[in-house]
Amino acid sequence: MARRSTGTAIVLGLGLGLFLSGRAPEPTAFVGGAAALSGGSRTQMRALTRKVEDTEQVKGLESPLKIYMKALVDAAAKKGESVPVTKDIMKVRKFYKLILDDQLEITQKYLDLINGQASVEMTDVGRAEEISKMMGMESTVLPGFFRFLAKKRRFNGLSMIADYYMEELYKEQNIVPARVTSAQALTEDQKESIKAKMKKITGADDIKLVSSVNADLLGGFKVEYNFLDADNMRGPENALDYSLKTVLQKAAVGKGVLLDELQDAVDTGR
Repeated sequence: MARRSTGTAIVLGLGLGLFLSGRAPEPTAFVGGAAALSGGSRTQMRALTRKVEDTEQVKGLESPLKIYMKALVDAAAKKGESVPVTKDIMKVRKFYKLILDDQLEITQKYLDLINGQASVEMTDVGRAEEISKMMGMESTVLPGFFRFLAKKRRFNGLSMIADYYMEELYKEQNIVPARVTSAQALTEDQKESIKAKMKKITGADDIKLVSSVNADLLGGFKVEYNFLDADNMRGPENALDYSLKTVLQKAAVGKGVLLDELQDAVDTGR
C-alpha cells in the first residue's frame, strides 16, 4: 500500500509538471459531457440556447428570458440586494433540482400549487407567494419578482430564468468553473498552480476550482471545464487528462494487454 501511495504521488507530480509546463494535451470533448445531463436538462439547455440565438442574432431582438433576467438584475441593484438575490437564485436552482429528483417531502404540495389543485380559490400570485415561502428567500426582491412573473403568467419560466441568471453572472465576472479529480488529495499550492494554468488556458479572470479524490485514477489527475451548466458543474465539454489510468488504457489498447493485468502490476509494484 505504501509503495502504491508513493507511486501515485510520483505520477501526480509528473502529471502536474506536464500540465504546468505547457505541454498539455489538446483539450478533448468530454465523452460524458452533454450526456451527463438528464434528458430534460439537455432539452431545456438546447431550447434555451436556440431561443436566445434566434431572437438576438437572427431577429436582432432580446428574448423574453433575457428581458426578465435583466429586470431582476436591475431591481436587485436598485435595492442594494445583488448578493442576497444571487443567493436566492442558487436556492431556486437547488429547490428545482430536488423537486426533479423527488427528494423533498413538499414535492406534492409544490406540484399542487403549480397545477392549481391546492386551492381553487387561490390566485396565481398567491401560489407564487406560497412557493417563495417554501424556498426560504433571503431577499425582498425575489419574492416580489415571483409575484411579477405570476401576474405576467410567466412563473413556469422561473427555473430557466434562474439558470440564465447564473450563466450570465459567470460570463460577466469572467469566472470559469473547473473540476479537478486526482488520485491523491491536492495540496493548496497544487490547487493554486492548477488555477493559474487554467486562467491561461481559458482566458478567465478567476477559476472556480472544485477538487475531489478518486483512487481509481491510479495516479495523476484530470481537469474538466466548459460546463453546459456552469453553476452546478454538469456537462463538461472539455477535459485535460493526466491520469495514470488513461495512460494504462492507451497502452493496453496499443499493445493488446489487458488493463486488469497492468493495474495489478501497479498495485503490487511488480
